[in-house]
Amino acid sequence: MNWIKSKIQSFVEKAKQTFKRRRPTKEDQDNSLWLNCPGCGQMQLKQDLKNNYNICKCSHHFDLDPKIRFEKLFFDDGHYELIQCPEWADPDPLNFKIGDQKFIDKYNAYKKKTGQQSAILAAKGKVNGLNVVAFGYNFAHGGASLTQREGEHLISGIQTALDDKVDAVVSFYQSGGMNVTGNLNSLKNMPVQMMAMKMLKKAGIVTIGVCSSKITGGTFCNVYGNDFIFAETPKNENLLFAGKRVSASVNKGQELPDDFGKASSLIDHGMIDGAFESRLEIKTKITNLVRVLLKKSETESLAEEKSNVKVEIQSAS
Repeated sequence: MNWIKSKIQSFVEKAKQTFKRRRPTKEDQDNSLWLNCPGCGQMQLKQDLKNNYNICKCSHHFDLDPKIRFEKLFFDDGHYELIQCPEWADPDPLNFKIGDQKFIDKYNAYKKKTGQQSAILAAKGKVNGLNVVAFGYNFAHGGASLTQREGEHLISGIQTALDDKVDAVVSFYQSGGMNVTGNLNSLKNMPVQMMAMKMLKKAGIVTIGVCSSKITGGTFCNVYGNDFIFAETPKNENLLFAGKRVSASVNKGQELPDDFGKASSLIDHGMIDGAFESRLEIKTKITNLVRVLLKKSETESLAEEKSNVKVEIQSAS
């Protein structure tokens, strides 16, 4: 009878392994046609989300590629000029290794995946007639963690804004913070970025920060260099310097509030100025704000644009 019992146990174990629910890998998720929405808990077709700028029917906002944001939702007619990242800006001056893998190999893989020079997409163009420099942080590029290269890319964009005397600089934030894998240059770059932001203020250029979900570490500090800070939606989460796990370990014996790191809490405590209802309204509301601050009407913006065209035609002739 023991052999029968052994056979049954063996069969049960095999059945358990066969029907055991395997946690989907990152590759499985990337190849799937469906995506589970954390907002409503429902499965959504990726193509449906893509057609609606990665916004679920329940209003949950998924990550959005900065190229799509710039082309479809921000710059006029989707036209903009890229601001190049300095080639000399090295993300890995120490040739750091993570186990057997070189950090520079991982970084180059991120560049190939996103088609970007760095984790930041920097561009300039017209936004409802206003001259704007914009930064878009791409979380698909290594969690948009900032090395020295990203820091120098930001400085280049700010310098372009100063040289061109633009009306505003708008940053769409989403980042895991400063990348100190190879060295501390990314941290050393933080005060330089803040000083550059201060130069924009002295030049009378309006600076606006738009926060998506997932902004932590040093990037969360940099957000506060802007004149105005808004969350992309009131439902944005993980807007904090230190993550929930770290914060909980520091505050031993104290439970973190349910709204810890949520946009609604930051608004209630005066840490940010407000939130948009949807990323679809950001362009209009930002340009309206900038015009009020600069006392610049839409007619003036169009007239200025036409005069610039005339100057170009005259100089060409």
